[in-house]
Amino acid sequence: MSLKLVMFSAALAFAPALAQADEIAPAALNSFTSVPAKLSSAQVLDQNGHVLGTVERVQTDQDGKPNALSFRAASDGRLVVIGAAAVSYNGHVLITSNDQPQIAALTTTRTAAK
Repeated sequence: MSLKLVMFSAALAFAPALAQADEIAPAALNSFTSVPAKLSSAQVLDQNGHVLGTVERVQTDQDGKPNALSFRAASDGRLVVIGAAAVSYNGHVLITSNDQPQIAALTTTRTAAK
């Protein structure tokens, strides 16, 4: 086999990995050593994929690790603060646990009887 053929085959084998370079596996936000660059404009979703809002601010600890974040609720504009341990980030969006009290309050639908 020629060297060019081997190089071409290797390039084809690694092309999918290179195309997905921006994709990361979802990880707890507090597991990052610093605030990811794209985080400041990321949408916050609940576990069902509903948009809750967009990140407004990220608070860090003394080492620069994400500690908490705040976002404006899309439903009513109020400021919501959640701990970084309750949020996963995949490089594009943040997904938060629905059992957080402040998130449950956003996702609860109210009926006319209430």
